[in-house]
Amino acid sequence: MSIESELATAALDTLHGARGLPSKEAAAHLRDFLDSISSPVSNSNRLSGASGALKSLVDKLEAEGSASDDDWQSAIETMLSLANETG
Repeated sequence: MSIESELATAALDTLHGARGLPSKEAAAHLRDFLDSISSPVSNSNRLSGASGALKSLVDKLEAEGSASDDDWQSAIETMLSLANETG
């Protein structure tokens, strides 16, 4: 399994876990995850692009205190696509 696939799978697990949390906690959990993958992301154009959807979700949670189901679904589908592409 490639590093991209492993990180995309970890992102999916993190997204699913964070989705059940209050917005503030979800944003913090997802931000911590994004920070933890910042080095590997810089070496991968595909993962870097996919993490944009995750960053957008985090930004929305932090700025607005909530995110729509579509925002969550976009981040999940983007990471799922990457996991399937690179797995």
